[in-house]
Amino acid sequence: MDQKVLESFISAAYHLNFSNAAIDCHITQATLSRQIALLEDEIGAELFIRHKNGVTLTPAGQYLFKSSHSLLEQYKDIVFNCRRAVSDLSPRLRIGLGPLEHLLLTGPLTGLLKQYPAAEVGCMSYTYKILTSRFRNKSIDVGLCTERCAKAVEGLYLLPVYKEPWQVAASANHPYWQLPASEQACIQDQNLLIGYQNEFEETVLYCERNHFKPGHFIECNFLQSQIPLLQAGAGIALLPPFVREALPADVRMEDRLTVPLAPTIVLAHYPHNTHPALQALRRLYAEEMSDG
Repeated sequence: MDQKVLESFISAAYHLNFSNAAIDCHITQATLSRQIALLEDEIGAELFIRHKNGVTLTPAGQYLFKSSHSLLEQYKDIVFNCRRAVSDLSPRLRIGLGPLEHLLLTGPLTGLLKQYPAAEVGCMSYTYKILTSRFRNKSIDVGLCTERCAKAVEGLYLLPVYKEPWQVAASANHPYWQLPASEQACIQDQNLLIGYQNEFEETVLYCERNHFKPGHFIECNFLQSQIPLLQAGAGIALLPPFVREALPADVRMEDRLTVPLAPTIVLAHYPHNTHPALQALRRLYAEEMSDG
């Protein structure tokens, strides 16, 4: 499957209009139509239903579109590392990060680049659900995530790097701070800002395990999307202490939970991965843990 053809498909699936997709890809509409036809021949299924004013995706097209971004990312990475192998250069270290874990990377990564100034590093943040797929298809070398996320993937080596009780974050003038301590601890009737609500969402599992009954769960995929909601008073969030440095001054964060929530954050990778920069990064995290 050719990279340019896949990029054309992604654009066409996004715009649902071959003319707009061709403009987006800087090619003629005839070229784009020919590329889509070749892709349909290769797959053996129609990807689009053509209409007078545009196109719609077939079930096969919908399936390919859901998978195409990760497929394109993996394809580019394979090509890049093949070219580096020919030139006898070390491959890029591909790091996958959970929704919050980027804040735990800076120190060890700084140490890594001091030891290996020529090392090339790529980082991408994902939801935990997507991160498990990145581990499985080996499109990342190493990941920083919760232990629950890493254990969903068979065969990973896990190095614990962080475990501290999470705290409550909310706007400085949020009514939550005026509640009695007992009500603050059980977060009764509070709107909770969470990640995607699935088997990896720690806040939801915490509430279910302790029979807490918040008002509503409000999904936010990353810390960056939680912050403006916190500032606006849309809800409260349960967050690990290491995010405090990333919160603005008008967001207050304090330890108000009497029942601890403290998931372990791990550095995870397959044991057979012998990338030299990965081995160095693992040593740096191990040293950081022993110093702490």
